[in-house]
Amino acid sequence: MFSTKDTEILTLVQDALAQLMKTQYPLEELLRRPLPEGVDPQRLEVYLSDQDFQTILEMKRDEYASLPSWKQIDLKKSKGLFC
Repeated sequence: MFSTKDTEILTLVQDALAQLMKTQYPLEELLRRPLPEGVDPQRLEVYLSDQDFQTILEMKRDEYASLPSWKQIDLKKSKGLFC
């Protein structure tokens, strides 16, 4: 049987793992500093939901991926997604 302390520790570990495994964040979290643990500051756009991505960058992911890297960087800068 688990004690109350064991259950509390297990809950903390589960919460930490859930946070580390998180792959999408709202724009507000990506614009705050410090960034969430594990987020690559050079690739903030990959952590947006598809809907947020399209709303913010005004194109779909495949369209964005087809842009030259300098255009991707310029677009991210114009939207505040470039550190």
